[in-house]
Amino acid sequence: MKTLKCIFFHAVLCFVTISCVKNVDFDQAEGIVLTPTIESSLLFFDEPAPSFINENGSEVAFVTDSVVVEVFNGGFVRDNLKKSILQFEAINTIDRAYEAKVDFLNDADELQYTLLFNIPTAVNNQEILVEQEEIFEGDNLEAIKATNKLALTLTIFSSTDGSSLDEDSLGALRFRSKGTFFFNIDTSE
Repeated sequence: MKTLKCIFFHAVLCFVTISCVKNVDFDQAEGIVLTPTIESSLLFFDEPAPSFINENGSEVAFVTDSVVVEVFNGGFVRDNLKKSILQFEAINTIDRAYEAKVDFLNDADELQYTLLFNIPTAVNNQEILVEQEEIFEGDNLEAIKATNKLALTLTIFSSTDGSSLDEDSLGALRFRSKGTFFFNIDTSE
């Protein structure tokens, strides 16, 4: 019985080592082109109307905020990013109009690109939706590749009826943005 098991074991071992084995050609991996698409959130906030008054109870004229986006600075992005679409959405239910300005800044805080759009007044706190899309290709794509900070400035316009925001003011301003990034990774280069 031991001899039969030993013969069977050796037969299986020989079969496994010599059957269905081909030489692997790793040169086949050359010339592959990958085109991944990546989506990422960029700027977002949801602020109620009282957020736009200062500690003295007065309306502020503008609000600024910024976010560092170092992902654009890497060699991979510089070499392989071929197109980018940035989408901005604002939902206003505050009785105020706004101007949104998004500045694209490099690591020395030098302006690379500016995007402006208006957010109308929400009459009777009825929801106003504003969408803005910006496509970056060619020359303006280089602005994205040089960017490492996005700075958002909201200019707040006075009420048409002269009223001021206070702690009891209704409504909110919601702001969202996302980027869709299209890459072309060519291994033959």
